[in-house]
Amino acid sequence: MPSLEAINEMSTPPSPPNIAETKPEDQIISGEAEAKPAPVEAPDVIDLSSGRELTESGAISLAQARPARWIVIAGQVSSGKTTLLASLYEMFQWSPVDGFRFGGSTTLPALEQLCHFSRIASERVVPDTSRTPYSPTASYLHIRVCPIAEVSTAVDFLFTDVSGEMFEHARTSTDDCKELVFLRRAAAFLLVLDGEKAVRADRRWAMVEEAKSLLQSCLDSSMLPEECRVTVVWSKIDYFAAVGASKELEEFRAEVERAFTAAFGHRISHFAFAEIAARPTKAPELDFGKGLPELLAGWVHDYSESEAMNLFPDPPSGTRESELFAFRPSTETNP
Repeated sequence: MPSLEAINEMSTPPSPPNIAETKPEDQIISGEAEAKPAPVEAPDVIDLSSGRELTESGAISLAQARPARWIVIAGQVSSGKTTLLASLYEMFQWSPVDGFRFGGSTTLPALEQLCHFSRIASERVVPDTSRTPYSPTASYLHIRVCPIAEVSTAVDFLFTDVSGEMFEHARTSTDDCKELVFLRRAAAFLLVLDGEKAVRADRRWAMVEEAKSLLQSCLDSSMLPEECRVTVVWSKIDYFAAVGASKELEEFRAEVERAFTAAFGHRISHFAFAEIAARPTKAPELDFGKGLPELLAGWVHDYSESEAMNLFPDPPSGTRESELFAFRPSTETNP
C-alpha cells in the first residue's frame, strides 16, 4: 500500500512550466500567434508650421507639393505694395471676390498681422498698414482661392513680401537684380506707381523714372520669364479723386503710359496697365479694394496653363483595316 507522501504527490497537479525559461520551439501555442507591432519612436520635437511668412525654402516646398502661381509685387518704399495684399485678404473676410471665396492659407497669422493697423484693436484713428522691414532675403505669403461652384479647382498664390529697399538695389544694378531669384518664377509681375506721388508735380517724374529703371533692370538681366504677365499699376487712385479732375494730371498719366509702352511693349508678351485704390482713405466714395477683383481675375484666368493631353488618336488618313482598327474603339466609346 502506498505511503501518505506518495498519495499526496500523485494527487497534486504538476506545476506549469516557466514560460520565461522555455525555449520558443518548446512552447505550444494554440491558434495563430498574434504579431506585436514594432515600437514607434516619437520625435523629441514636432515641427509645426508657425503660420508666419514663408522663407525661400518654405515657399518652394509648398510649390512642389501643389501647383502655385507666384505673384511679384514690386515698387518703391511706401508705394502701396503691402496694402494691396492686405486689402485683398480683407475683402475675402466679407464676401467672395469676383466669384471666388477664400480657400485657406498656411500664413494666416502673418496675413492678420498685415491687417492689424486697420483693425479697431489697433486703436488707430486712421487705418494703416505696417511697412515691410528691410531684409536681404525675400518672404512670401500664401493665399488659396476656390471658385464658388467648383471647390476642386482651387488656385494657390504665393505673393512676395519684399521691402522697397530691395527693389531699389535691383534698380541700380543688374547684379543685384539677379539676386532676386523669385523673379524667375513670376507668373505675374506688378510694378506699382505711387498715386500719392503722382499728384505732386515735384515728385512724380522721379517716381516714374525709378519704376522704369527697375523694369529695365529686370528685363536686361533676363530675370522675368517670357510668359510672365507684367502690369503697371497706378496705386492710391483715391488721391487722384481727392484733387479732382485735371487735364494736366490726365495728360501726365497718358504720357507715362505711352513712355512705358514704347520702351517695353515690344519686349514683353503680356503688358497692361491697371489702377487700384486698395484702401481709399482720401476718397471714401470709392469702393474698398477698388481694382483688386480685376487683378485677381487676371491671375486666375489669364495665367498660361499647359494644354490638355489629346488621349484619342487623330482620324486615319487611309481606309486600310489596320488603320481603322486603332481608331474605331475610341470613336465608339467617345463619339
